[in-house]
Amino acid sequence: MPAPWLVGEARAALPEYEHSAITPDAGAVASALQSEADILGGFSLGAHLLLGLDEPRPRILLAPFIDLRSEAGLGGAVTTTQIKHLLRWLKRDPVAAIADFHQRIGVALPPQTDSPDIPKLAWGLEQMLAPAPALGHLPSGTIAVAGKNDPLLDTDTLKKHLSCLQVIDSGHQLQPLLAAAGRLRQSAVS
Repeated sequence: MPAPWLVGEARAALPEYEHSAITPDAGAVASALQSEADILGGFSLGAHLLLGLDEPRPRILLAPFIDLRSEAGLGGAVTTTQIKHLLRWLKRDPVAAIADFHQRIGVALPPQTDSPDIPKLAWGLEQMLAPAPALGHLPSGTIAVAGKNDPLLDTDTLKKHLSCLQVIDSGHQLQPLLAAAGRLRQSAVS
């Protein structure tokens, strides 16, 4: 998802906070650790990367996964074969692969200002093939939200491993997850 689009969606759902976005890539974790943000947030792969941090700041984790591979038994619902197929397809025909992925997960393609960064997308898929990192300590105030109809996640299993997870009636769409996180954050600070 393009970083400017994510920032706009986050501002709409949580207008009382200042927002910035980091595209998930090899330097994303270091950038997040160096940021001056009071709360770290991530969506899907970004949430996955934040789960492995040993960092005292609370997090807002949207559609998080510990290990996306269903074979790992950690709440992911995608087979290793599916991830490898998508990675090969992305390298061969990125436009078709991206469109098919979005259709399968029920998420409209966000407005794209630049052409997709294929090496970064490939890096993300490669992370999903790697063994899950150890789950870091999640500080007080952390909010995790996933949709019970998310085709990428087995939320019943994920909840067993991520006790702060709130499961809502949605899929992998960002807006309902952000809205739920906003409500949870409001109730936590009130």
